[in-house]
Order: sequence, then C-alpha cells, then structure tokens
Amino acid sequence: MQPIANLALAAAALLGAGATAAPLSASASDPRALAWMQGFPPPPAKIIRFTDADYFGFPKLRWTVCHFRELMPTAAIERGSEAARDLPRALDAGIGALRFTPLGGTQTMSWDEAFDANYSDGLVVLHHGRIVYERYAGCLGERTLHGAMSMTKSITGLLGEMLVAEGALDENARVGRLVPELKESAFGDATVRQLLDMSTGLAYSEDYADPEAEVWQHAQAGSPLPKPEGYRGPRSYFEYLQTVRKQGEHGQAFAYKTVNTDALGWVLARTSGKPLHELLAERVWSRLGAEREAFFTVDSIGTPFAGGGFNATLRDMARLGQLLLDEGELEGRQLLPREAIARLRRGGDTALFAKAGYALLPGWSYSGMWWHSHDAHGSFSARGVHGQTLWIDPRADMVVARFASHPVAANAANDPTSLPAWRALAEHLIATDPQPLLGREWIVEDIAGRGVIDDTRPSLRFHADGRLSGNASCNRILGRYESQARTLRVRPAGSTMMACPPALMEQEDRLLKLLPRIQRYEVTADGTLRLHTAAGETITARR
Repeated sequence: MQPIANLALAAAALLGAGATAAPLSASASDPRALAWMQGFPPPPAKIIRFTDADYFGFPKLRWTVCHFRELMPTAAIERGSEAARDLPRALDAGIGALRFTPLGGTQTMSWDEAFDANYSDGLVVLHHGRIVYERYAGCLGERTLHGAMSMTKSITGLLGEMLVAEGALDENARVGRLVPELKESAFGDATVRQLLDMSTGLAYSEDYADPEAEVWQHAQAGSPLPKPEGYRGPRSYFEYLQTVRKQGEHGQAFAYKTVNTDALGWVLARTSGKPLHELLAERVWSRLGAEREAFFTVDSIGTPFAGGGFNATLRDMARLGQLLLDEGELEGRQLLPREAIARLRRGGDTALFAKAGYALLPGWSYSGMWWHSHDAHGSFSARGVHGQTLWIDPRADMVVARFASHPVAANAANDPTSLPAWRALAEHLIATDPQPLLGREWIVEDIAGRGVIDDTRPSLRFHADGRLSGNASCNRILGRYESQARTLRVRPAGSTMMACPPALMEQEDRLLKLLPRIQRYEVTADGTLRLHTAAGETITARR
C-alpha cells in the first residue's frame, strides 16, 4: 500500500472506520500488556509509526490515542498562567457496583463492567463540581493527553456559538461572503447556522467501505506527509474544502459530515483573525483553569484539524463540561457568553435529525455541533468515535467525561452500554444526594408570593465550603450558610452596594431580609427548590 493510501486508511479510522472481528478484551488489548513502543528502541514488531497502515487500527489504536503528538505535527493550545481549577474529591464508593440494563438487553450490567466492555481508557464523573468517580486504564493517566476525535467538532461549534452570541459572527451570513475562496464550493450559499447544525447539502460521503468516497480525498489533502509523485489533488484542508460540490438543498436534513466543521474552522479563523488553536486558547482554554496545555493535529501548512484533531487530559475535558453546566460562569466571572450556552442547551430540530436515521437516538437533535438528547434532564453531549464522550446532565448537576479506544469506531457499538449507564448514574446521584443545594446556581422565581421582575435573574449559589453567593437583583449576594439534613440557616446575607432603580432595590431588599429567616428547604421531584421560614414565607427557585 502506498504511503498516502496508508494515511487515508489511518485518517478514516480516526474519523470513524470500522473494527476488526473478534477483538481482544479490554485487559488483553491493554497497550502495556501488548508492550507497544517499550524499550530503547522497541523491538521491530512492537514499533508503531504514523505511516503504518494500521497505526490507528485495533489494538494499536489503544496506544496511539495517547501519542498523537509523537506521531504527527501539532499546534499547542496554551493553558495560560492561571492556577488549575480545583476539582474536590467526594468519591462515591457505590458507583462502580451501580447496575443498569443495556439498550435492547435483558441482563443488567454494573458500571465497572461497562468500563471494560466499552474499552474505556479513563472516566471522570463530576457531581456538584466534585469528583465522585475516577478511573484510568490502558495508556491514560491523570495528566495524559488523549485524542478527543469528533468531540473536537463540539469545541469548534462552541467557539462558533460564542462569536454568534457576541455579534461578531452573523449566523445568517452566507459562507461564501465570509470566506470568498469558498464562494464557488458547496459551502458558498450555505449559512453559518447551517454549518453549525450540519444541515448542508453536500456531495460528500464518509462511507469508509467505498474506496471512491470523498472521505479519502479529504484524508489525502489533510495528510502532513509529502504527497506521492504525480499527485495533483488538494494539499491542505483549505484547498480541499474548495472542491466540495453541492448535492440537494441546504437546510433540509441533518447530515453528519466532518467537512462542515473544517469549513466552520475556516470561517472562525477568517472572522477572528486568529488560527483555531490560538482562538481556542484565548477564549476558552487559558481561562478554564486547565491543568495542561492541549493541542490540535495539523495539516502540511499548519492548519488545525477542526473536525477531529483536538487532544487534552480527561480532567480538563471534565472542567470544560462543568463550565458549560455552570452556563459559562466560573467563580463569579462570566467566561463564556450565557446566550451561547443557552443555545446549545436548547438543541436543534428533531425532525431534521430524524431523517439521518440514528436508530439508537430517537427524539435527539444536533445544533452548534453538539448532540442533544431532549430527555427529561435536558442532557446534551459531545461525542467522538471509539467512545469519546462528554455528557452534561443539568437536572442531575452531573458531568461525565470519558476517553476510550473501543475497537468499533461507530458509537452505535457502545451506546447500548453507555447511554443507560449515564442515565442510571444521574438517577442514583439525585436519589442519594446528601447535599442537593450544592452545584449550579438556583434562579429565583418567586419571593414571598410576589414573583420577581422579568429579566432580573436573582439567584443563589451554595458552595461546598459554606459560602453563599448569587445575585440579589442588581447587587451580588455575600454570605454564609449552614445546612444539616433539610435545615438551613443563612448568616448574614449582605450584598455589594451598587445603586439600582427603585423597583429592583425593593425586590433586592425583600430577598435579603427574607434569607436570614429561612429555616428549612425542600427539593421537589421536578427539581424546584423551596426555602421556608417559620412563618410560612417561601423563596422558590429552579436550575
């Protein structure tokens, strides 16, 4: 096989190729057990090279997912100079034994069994911002950088939604106007929103069983290695995107195609004046409180692979999920536009999504390059081949981050033992939560039966260290609380001293005077928080 063909095969695996038959078990395929790349030098039979046809084939992929930086050129995403965001540990010893029934199955499975069945390299669960479950295997450790695969799309989509929310990018603008080089391509008359929601009509196939599928040309163009003698095709992602032709009409159906994200990456770079890795570092990664830098793999001219080239630590992926769960706010600072997060949490058009035929995802949608379940918890996620997952459950105040190296690329292979696991854990955490006040802020909807002024967004947030913060109406709340069982005491509840319009001052005064009189609380089955005084007055809030 020629080098470019080898790379095309490898790229196909990276984006979603199939699996070998009768794969080794998770323990038998552990890269440490198979001794890949061990020794100085490793034995010839244990060497993995980027130019190998099977460098990303199972079981070698179980080593490769943690070593892209050694194999190919990359662009660093700086973490900045801020201290890493603390992730307190409050491990729940019962999670490993928690049982659930896989989709389509009759026999239950435990969380620990699912970890191995899904070839997980690592799994971190945050509840109320604290680590309640953490486990590593294979090539992965706490500080190891691992390929995120198509979770990269969701990170690129997040940047797009941020620029839209800020007014820097018009979601209704034609792509060809923003990037004139794409004017004559299939993307030229598509809108930015159609890119973000992958509802473009493209003559582009990602059928890896078809040697004539356009995915091979995309892989050839994006390869950083020299092209073979006589090659006359595109030599970069930018050049390839200009060759994509239109098929059908835009906006008619959801169609998951990686080139949409590559095109969005070009739009973001042209709009911001920065390459994607610098934009991500500036707007998100340097402000996230990440433990480590991240990186993108790049093509031969240094263009980040916007659709699948992101790599990070598992804990930092969990930190990103927590930032989205907290609506872009960290320690009182609004780091990401709240409107962008709200757009992601709304999801997209379920009818357009249904046309794509995802049998295991009924009622789902895709918007902003994020997957939305539209379940009762409002759960949404980033997903990548071979089991990469960032699952965010607002109702349970839970984030699940998983890196994996499943032998089958398509998520349909692990969804039956993943989706019910996330939902079972959410219900477990809600049912056994000893401190349901903790976590995301509570938005106050009523103060002593008089409601609240529209769009004022008074809020309360209970911190694990006993601090109480929030928004009184136009001033910040400063206080402390004590809680045992369902009793609650707030002492004292003060605020900053900014002058406000009279109506807001009156509402703020009501809230601040009522808080010290609260004696108990309840969280109802639908997630409503009610704070009660001895006299029967209440404050009602929701997340």
